[in-house]
Amino acid sequence: MKIGSWPEPASKMDAAVVVPSLPFKRHAVLLLSGSDDVAFLKSELRSMLAVIHHSEFIDHLHDLPRSWVNATRKLAYQVEDWLDLHALAVHASGGGSKPSSSSRLLRLLPRGAHMLTTLPSHKSIAKELQALKQRVVKLNKQWELRVRPLWCPLDSPTVPIDPRPIASDARPNEQLVGLDDGPINEVANMVMDAGDKQAELKIVSIVGMAGSGKTTLASEVYRRLTEINCCFKCRAFVSVGLNPDFGKTLIDMVAGLTNRDKEDVVNIIRNEFDANIITMTREILNKERYLIVVDDLWDMQAWEMIKYCFPENSLGSRIITTTRNLALAKECGDSIYNIPLLSETHSRELFLHRAFGSGHDSSQDLEDFFAQITSRCGGLPLALVTLASIMLRVRSSMGEWESLIGSRWLLQPDANDMMWIFNLSYKDLPPHLRKCILYLSMFPENYKVDTARLVRLWIAEQFIAEGEGRPSTDLEETATSYLNELIGRNMVQPLHLIHDGAPSYCKLHPMMYDFIVCKSMEENFATLVDDQNRVFPINNNTFSSNNITVHRLSLQSSKQDQNLALKIGATNLSHVRSIIVFSQASRAPRMSDLSFVRVLDLEGYDGPIRLDGLNKLLLLRYLGLRGTGISELPASVWELRCLETLDVRSTNVKELPRSIGRLRETLTTLLFSSEGMLNSRTGTKTSIAEDVQHCRELVNLATIDLREHHASFVKSLGSLDSLRMITIIWSLQHCTDESYREALLSCIQKWTNLRSLTIHCGLSCSMEFLGSLSHPPELLEKFMVTDGGFLSVPKWIQNLSFLSFLQISLCRLATDDLKILGDIPKLQLLILSLDFVPREAIEIETLGFSELLRFSVNCPVPWLIFRTGAMPKLTHLQLEFCSGSASQDSVPYGIGNLQRLTEVTLLYNQKWCANSSSVRRTLDAVKRQVAKHRNPINLTINDTKVDVQEEVVEETKSTARIQIGDVQQVGEVIARTRIETWGEIEIEPEGDNINDA
Repeated sequence: MKIGSWPEPASKMDAAVVVPSLPFKRHAVLLLSGSDDVAFLKSELRSMLAVIHHSEFIDHLHDLPRSWVNATRKLAYQVEDWLDLHALAVHASGGGSKPSSSSRLLRLLPRGAHMLTTLPSHKSIAKELQALKQRVVKLNKQWELRVRPLWCPLDSPTVPIDPRPIASDARPNEQLVGLDDGPINEVANMVMDAGDKQAELKIVSIVGMAGSGKTTLASEVYRRLTEINCCFKCRAFVSVGLNPDFGKTLIDMVAGLTNRDKEDVVNIIRNEFDANIITMTREILNKERYLIVVDDLWDMQAWEMIKYCFPENSLGSRIITTTRNLALAKECGDSIYNIPLLSETHSRELFLHRAFGSGHDSSQDLEDFFAQITSRCGGLPLALVTLASIMLRVRSSMGEWESLIGSRWLLQPDANDMMWIFNLSYKDLPPHLRKCILYLSMFPENYKVDTARLVRLWIAEQFIAEGEGRPSTDLEETATSYLNELIGRNMVQPLHLIHDGAPSYCKLHPMMYDFIVCKSMEENFATLVDDQNRVFPINNNTFSSNNITVHRLSLQSSKQDQNLALKIGATNLSHVRSIIVFSQASRAPRMSDLSFVRVLDLEGYDGPIRLDGLNKLLLLRYLGLRGTGISELPASVWELRCLETLDVRSTNVKELPRSIGRLRETLTTLLFSSEGMLNSRTGTKTSIAEDVQHCRELVNLATIDLREHHASFVKSLGSLDSLRMITIIWSLQHCTDESYREALLSCIQKWTNLRSLTIHCGLSCSMEFLGSLSHPPELLEKFMVTDGGFLSVPKWIQNLSFLSFLQISLCRLATDDLKILGDIPKLQLLILSLDFVPREAIEIETLGFSELLRFSVNCPVPWLIFRTGAMPKLTHLQLEFCSGSASQDSVPYGIGNLQRLTEVTLLYNQKWCANSSSVRRTLDAVKRQVAKHRNPINLTINDTKVDVQEEVVEETKSTARIQIGDVQQVGEVIARTRIETWGEIEIEPEGDNINDA
């Protein structure tokens, strides 16, 4: 690895957030004209947001400044609200040359075409803007006279001290729980194994979320390598931290490398005027093989500063880094180890060690709570140790234990250290990512959040950085990059990885969720009503009022409670921006007085919904009704002139209003019907008027049933040139009609921005005509055709350099087809349906499928052979099969050659195929290969996990009892022995046997 040049030091904090002598600009004249009021407030809003952001870097403010910041945050929300309403009024009346808003609100709305009668009058808006301006000036005066003198940390150190003990001070029994053998050996092997590059410098990075044991693991690997391997003449273990002191870090390093006290190193530097600690470090390391651990890295700047001290000699030196940031680890290291969270068994062991010591004398009292404990702590070592310490304090009361485990115990004084450690990750986030992660507090604990839904909610809330005239496609890409960064920082957990490694769902770790909820309460970001009928925050105690002003409301409680209703009713919803109501909620808020709401998401809510007054939600950008019982959308939906996302999937809505077409300049996402409607006899099909072709800003459109429209309408959809994702329903009638075929081909060629194309076909549909596509969308990442079949793989697929997800059905599979599929450079997920019984083995060769992670094959008889080195990155294999008339040898071979395999899934119809001999042979063959695999494989058969090791042991015992004289049993032993070898070596099939099928 090449070491770069010495970088210039720079301040970590952005200069833009430094508080000026006055936080807002002062104006001598207070009562200006309307346009000047708008300009004044927009300027002051930027200043207010900068002050709020700066305050977040101060850990302990005095009560008065903290209360003043809360009042400033509340005022900033209201200024944003009225600026947006003013922009809407200007455009509705045809005035102004451009939207003068804090956002891209109505950037393309036709002015003056439709005056909205539900808008406040210009006079009332102007009056409110003047009142807001006076409040801004009042807060300025309060700052100058009362707040500014106290604007400093309250008895807190400038650089906080990490409260965690160093790894060597941890209790011996708990230090290595979950790390013994596996992780320690794996990291040690990564450090020492360099293949042909033994003499080069190698860097290994350990990555994981806060409190996952990165430092402990690095410390133990360091200890073992220095004890066992005496070839490292120079060794040091140093910590960097969020606010690094570079000089101190180097002094610690030199002290470790030279076995001197730190004071001696400092004296050398003081006494020898020519001594340079960087030069000194490089000279020490230049001629020796060294092992150095750089613990707790936070950013690339700190790494660039410290890595300059490491000379790149040819002695095989090694560096281990630890960090919470995956992107940083990739920049630093040659190899990356993602530290796993503890299993349930290891979680229990660690908890008992901390709570009761090695004897576990009192563990019986906790038996009923272990499931809750492991669920709440989520395998996080720091959480388990912290909770054990808290429970030791209240160990005399079982009732207190139960209450504690079910509470947000991060608010307990004993958990201050843990809160501090999570707060480090939060403080390291830039402002836009802080808002994004706080928004996840709106969802219930352990809720699987649909990432596409989350991205659209962020966009509706205007959390996404945007430039003038930026297209919606860029906004979605930017929002997705925000989510990926939060995942890379180990603050959000990805779930159900799909094509291109992207998660289809995400969630917060239980402890991170508790922390984010606490932060949300602290900043009055959101008001949550949970299933214990608790309303958070309970009291905002702002500078100007003790009443709660709700900015975002999340209703999660399923209990009918009159006191709860009174609590909600007493809160001020006049400035609420987001409302999310979950399925278990006992009620949904009325739509009256929601003048400033941007997000109304009722997805899955099973209570009664009234859309009366919907047209009054003038600033509404996101309307989510998916899975609700709503049966009709009001025709006045066109008055929602800011609406960007409308989701009515899986509802009883039979027809979308024609007025949808009047949202042609704002609507970017339109989701209706259900992808499972094609062959389903239940559910409601949603029709759409042909006016949708005028919605030129549409980015996402699903699911549009083309069976109800003429070919001319199909062709007109080609004008939606902003589309990134479209899902359509196609039928056998379309396949036989040349005009429909030509219309679809014409559309696809015009959708040049398309990333995802899904076509749900009727049974027996031939989609071979798609093979004649001359100019497919070059940016296509996902191509999915269900049920409809191809005679062969379309040739143009091999030219899709970004394609990562492919689902296709074939009536035959030739060598050329496999080569086309194998040569797709970024293909990561392949779902292949083969509508025939193979007459010979389908061989997956060594070359090809270089990036494939998941492979699913649906075939009557999965006669596959995986050669040595085939599919080198494959982790998931799924085989779906049924009864067939194939020979004894027509079973999968060579699963052991899939080197990175971790999961195998087998699916078959238990009702019809359980007694099939071919099915039993396939099951037996796969089980034995999985049992012999070098990796521990999770085998699932029809949604049931199978312990193959235990089954093989039992069968081996039975085999040992076979009598030698029994010819039939001897034959079974020989057959079984052959099957066992399939997982270990590449099979060279015997010609006669392979072709007998």
